[in-house]
Amino acid sequence: MKHGKTRTYRACLPAMVFLAAVPCVADAQVSAGGEYVIESSVVDNGGGDWLTGGQYASRGSIGQTLGTETPVRGGHFINRSGFYNPPYFTYQKGLPSTLSLYSGEVSLSMPPDAVTDREMFDIGINRQSLNQPLLVEMSKVEAANRKMSANEGPWAQFSDNDLTEMYIFDEHTLTRDPLKKTGVLSLRYRDADSDGIIDFSNPPVKVDTVDAWVLDEKTRLWTLLPNMGLNKDNKTITVSFQGPGVYNMIGAMATGVDKVYSYPTPFRPNGPNKGGKLDGPGRTGTEAEGITFQDVTAQTGNISIYTLNGQLIRKLDLAAPRADLNSVVWNVKNDSGSRVASGVYLWRVTSGSNSKTGKVMIIW
Repeated sequence: MKHGKTRTYRACLPAMVFLAAVPCVADAQVSAGGEYVIESSVVDNGGGDWLTGGQYASRGSIGQTLGTETPVRGGHFINRSGFYNPPYFTYQKGLPSTLSLYSGEVSLSMPPDAVTDREMFDIGINRQSLNQPLLVEMSKVEAANRKMSANEGPWAQFSDNDLTEMYIFDEHTLTRDPLKKTGVLSLRYRDADSDGIIDFSNPPVKVDTVDAWVLDEKTRLWTLLPNMGLNKDNKTITVSFQGPGVYNMIGAMATGVDKVYSYPTPFRPNGPNKGGKLDGPGRTGTEAEGITFQDVTAQTGNISIYTLNGQLIRKLDLAAPRADLNSVVWNVKNDSGSRVASGVYLWRVTSGSNSKTGKVMIIW
């Protein structure tokens, strides 16, 4: 071969195998410029121009993303990844499918014959929507987020770390069809200190309010999935897996009030020491500590305190900052700042459409 000329050799490279072998169709070229190029033996749609000037290029087959550009002697090496980024796994129609990825952040199991229209298929998982864009248009995800925020307010917070895209494909096509049999999907939420609050959420999102949702691409809405359990030890939410799509974990404003109770009852800060000459419970509570409403997990609403004749004497705002997110303290004073008299008082906690009523006795 003379300098400056290019000679083409027909080379039979080993076929890349995903689900089935593909006939070899690659060309290898050696040019005077020092360029070496290898094309995938599977149909190539990598895009872009061939590199020149002493460089090496490798193109993948499907779904390429431009990888790291690494300097080598005499040029550069650039790799375009294919099926392997994000990861995928191959399964057979008549067998159960189980996988766990990202140190258990995502776990999926499907019964045999969940996918019936192909003998073998691949399941791909993408949890890196910023570095590895989703196959679904991000504009659809963003539109669904805006609608959810309009309904749920600031508690509906979104993080790219909570997005999980699941897709099913073979060497020919992606499938958008629902599964023939429902699977089980587990997603791990972020609560490193186990305080029951989603990490970095502001306002604080309580773990108990978090659900898993799937994107409806047509309406651009998040659709709630049937919740099969919350595991606070493993920090996972388990839901029904009905087919490929984009899944998300979204919190909501807590409004539950069914477990709220007050203590001490009776409130008797000046009573005799327990075990003294007088009968009764003795001293219960202190004026400095007041009366505590416990298990107040609701993040909006109020606690209203009334006399027995229905006069409102104090209202406590549940949305106000508090040292303990699960309790509210009443200093046993009315709205004017005066200490209330001895007697029986009614309290009513309301949050959203939920409410609960109780009573407390005060003895000075």
